[in-house]
Amino acid sequence: MNDNELEQILNEIKNNKNKPKKELDSDEFEDILNSLHSHDEENDVVEKSEENTLEHDDFEKVAEPEEKAESASESTVQPESDSDEFQLVSNDTAVDDEDDFKPVNDIDKFIEEESEASNYIEEADDESQEENVESTTAEDVNDNTDETTSDDDGNVYFSEMAEQVDDKKPKKKGKIIAVILVVLALVVAIAVGVYFYFFNGNKQDDTTTQTKPKVTETVTQKSELGPLNPLTGETGYDENALTQRPVAVVVENEYSTSSVRPQWGLADADIVLEGESEFSTRMLLFWADYNKVPEQVGPARSARPPFIHFSQLFDAVFIHAGLSHSKDNYVGADEVFESENIDHINLLSFSESGSYFRRDKSRTSTIEHTGCLMGANTADMLKNSKIDLKLNESKFTKLQFNEEAKALSTDAAKEVSFRWSKGYCPKVGKYTYDSEKHKYTTTDFDSKYGTSGVEWENLIFLLDETEYIVKHNYKHAGNSETYCNYKLSGGKGIVCSEGTCVEITWGVKNGKLWMKDAQGNDVTLNPGKSYIGYGSSNHGGYYEVSGAATADSSATDEQ
Repeated sequence: MNDNELEQILNEIKNNKNKPKKELDSDEFEDILNSLHSHDEENDVVEKSEENTLEHDDFEKVAEPEEKAESASESTVQPESDSDEFQLVSNDTAVDDEDDFKPVNDIDKFIEEESEASNYIEEADDESQEENVESTTAEDVNDNTDETTSDDDGNVYFSEMAEQVDDKKPKKKGKIIAVILVVLALVVAIAVGVYFYFFNGNKQDDTTTQTKPKVTETVTQKSELGPLNPLTGETGYDENALTQRPVAVVVENEYSTSSVRPQWGLADADIVLEGESEFSTRMLLFWADYNKVPEQVGPARSARPPFIHFSQLFDAVFIHAGLSHSKDNYVGADEVFESENIDHINLLSFSESGSYFRRDKSRTSTIEHTGCLMGANTADMLKNSKIDLKLNESKFTKLQFNEEAKALSTDAAKEVSFRWSKGYCPKVGKYTYDSEKHKYTTTDFDSKYGTSGVEWENLIFLLDETEYIVKHNYKHAGNSETYCNYKLSGGKGIVCSEGTCVEITWGVKNGKLWMKDAQGNDVTLNPGKSYIGYGSSNHGGYYEVSGAATADSSATDEQ
């Protein structure tokens, strides 16, 4: 067959393709084949010569692509992600992917461009290969649906030509077409693999990169707020102090002695606890950061067991000036320190002219009302004491705080009064809410020597069971002394803040204080300093808010 005859056949195929869609008439196709067959017999010698030449040229043109295809079919490319895994396959391996090359109704196109196909395969770069794949669109497939059928492997070809071409079509050209299809399939597979490897991988990297700044922003936001003071909930706390134990200093409040008021350092304390002690009250001043203790704190007084026990709810180092001693049925502070292994510092063990303890006689010469802690040197004193200053969180009560101050309820608490007990402690505390400052103030600690300047965000009143124990021959003077012991058994209470209040129950569990409202929720305080009034539930202690008396235990008074 010469080139002119081949061209004539190709033109007829093209003409059929351009006609309205219908199946090719089998008789017409038979006539064409018979004509070719008879002509081939007449030119057998010439054609055999051309055939040998063609086979030789074809072998040289496709040899290199076939070797590359065979090598590629044995290799597997593993991208970073399992979901992006792909393989290079040979022409006898089915590739089940929507992006893989599948033969369609373009056989006539491949035959027409046969003379250029092998050169195209050798010279095409990656970009031209991708363009060639995209040219085979779904629209081309749909245009020829009526003329084609597909086999079990998904290969598509002419319905009427299929059986006859298998027996009569020139095998040399079919072999060339098959090779071209295999090479194209491999090129497409490589292109698909490269696409998923690079583009999908880059998307994953981009996602990772984008999430990192969000984490940084969260950390930055927290650092801008700064650590919270664990006793006040206020920001700007020294991060280094978070692992340090707080300190609790015993301070006097003899109600009949004006020279002890206003107490030094009272307004600066994070928490002030005021409890009953020998017909009066005594206070415990807490600082979360012992580096922030003011220059002078006092008058410092002696230790009592109830105050020691309360300080341990916050794992505090207990600082005092003197202590009570056990006698008869009374268990004194000396015994509690030893038996319960309490870390404490007795200021009376230091020189009165030293760096840690002084006596201020500017108000009175009565010795017991003059002792003071030199607060500016507290950190140095603690370090020299060899006490373990690392906070034990399992022994530390973590108070809950709102981020911003807000009303606790709709119940008003503008004026509040509190009584520790009836008959044993005559003091009644009175507290007023300042709506401009959003703080509670009192004049209870004022005297002719000045005003205390105390302002508290939160008022907390706790009623606990108490007992009174008499120690005879006090100080060997033949007199007796009555001590008030708290049992830390829990009970009722009330919390006031922002001019409102909520009644609570409280108790101690695993050495830590808890407070809950009527619904059983943990009580949340507002950020700021707090005052705790600690009274007797079984000896007439009570609190009164805005004229309404509550929790009056006078009916059970054992006096």
